[in-house]
Amino acid sequence: MTELIHDDFLLKTKMARRLYHKFAEGLAIVDYHSHLSARDLADDRTFENLTQLWLVSDPYKHRAMRIAGVPERLITGDASDREKFGAWAATVPQMLGNPLFHWTALELKRYFDIGEMLSAENAERIWGQCNEKLRSAEFTARQLIGRARVECLCTSDRLGDDLQEHARLAKSGFATRVLPSLRVDELPTGDPASVAERLDFFQKMGCKVADHALVECDSEMLRFLGCEYGRRGWIMQCHIGAQRQTSTRLRKLAGPAGGYATIGNTCDIPSLCRLLDDLEKKDCLPRTILYPLNPADNAALATLTGSFAGDGVRGKIQFGPAWWYNDHALGIRNQLDALASYGLLSTFIGMTTDSRSLLSMTRHEYFRRVLCDWLGDQVEAGIMPDDEKQMGYLVRTIAYENARNWIVGRTEVSGPQGSQ
Repeated sequence: MTELIHDDFLLKTKMARRLYHKFAEGLAIVDYHSHLSARDLADDRTFENLTQLWLVSDPYKHRAMRIAGVPERLITGDASDREKFGAWAATVPQMLGNPLFHWTALELKRYFDIGEMLSAENAERIWGQCNEKLRSAEFTARQLIGRARVECLCTSDRLGDDLQEHARLAKSGFATRVLPSLRVDELPTGDPASVAERLDFFQKMGCKVADHALVECDSEMLRFLGCEYGRRGWIMQCHIGAQRQTSTRLRKLAGPAGGYATIGNTCDIPSLCRLLDDLEKKDCLPRTILYPLNPADNAALATLTGSFAGDGVRGKIQFGPAWWYNDHALGIRNQLDALASYGLLSTFIGMTTDSRSLLSMTRHEYFRRVLCDWLGDQVEAGIMPDDEKQMGYLVRTIAYENARNWIVGRTEVSGPQGSQ
């Protein structure tokens, strides 16, 4: 049987293949929004088995298993790690059409050099092969991140966190820069001066990004925080449209991030515009990334990227990458269609994993392949020029350079005519 993951996986056209292999394939990764554990990286954690590495912290997989009817005991319950892996293996063949099918194949191939698809029939053998590799020094948390060529990643951290793991990482000599980012699920209610002191501490520790699960925009504390971000040169991320209150039963069993949320209502565009306008009027509007979960918001938020600008700032308001339930091939293509039609594709900050799994860095490969395939289709249709240098420049800027400039620091980028 032909392996699913091959050199030209997802790349239909000659231009797509040239763009991916020549310009995208070797790029480093800047993952500016993840939920990876800074402690795992600071401790350089070793993993007891494949379930501990691959399944325990991944709500995407948990959700798929629930849809397949797997009992919660075999997902987040008291079953053994081997039983949980067996339940996952039996679920994988049922996921044809879901991006998890591709992601699973990529993760097995890139990290364990396993080209066959996981199933109940080969679960015992793959369990043994992978666990044997996990006992080697090449499969610690830092080694896995290094193998993925991650140049910089941002974790998600609460306002009250002491960030000691980040301090340890900064002194450890780890080649990947691991930066804290502020995660605000609920707006703080304390004294603004005390909040500002915490922001100063986060900045001292290298923080450049703040993230809000945006429910409503008409809040004085949100405006205060937005101004504080802008004055510090931070980036404000707004994740919009998640309906997190669904199953009370699953919330009790799996916690608040257990993979059972759904897509909510469309964005309150007038309120969002008032928030951004108020910040701009105070001359403190930060660079902002807008992530809609409801695809019905794509055109509105892609258009909004042209409503607020900053002199000399490319793409100050970003229509963010296809997020959560949209980060499959169709969702990525829809996001690219909207941004290309209503904004400037060349300013796009590119993909981030938003993941809790160390192996999820392969989603950057998935995105880059879809991006190159989408661009190849545009060239074949005559919508974009059949110019490898110009198109290659676009690939590099979207897949790496724009994110690097925003998160790591400015670097010189040669234009289309000088691209190599």
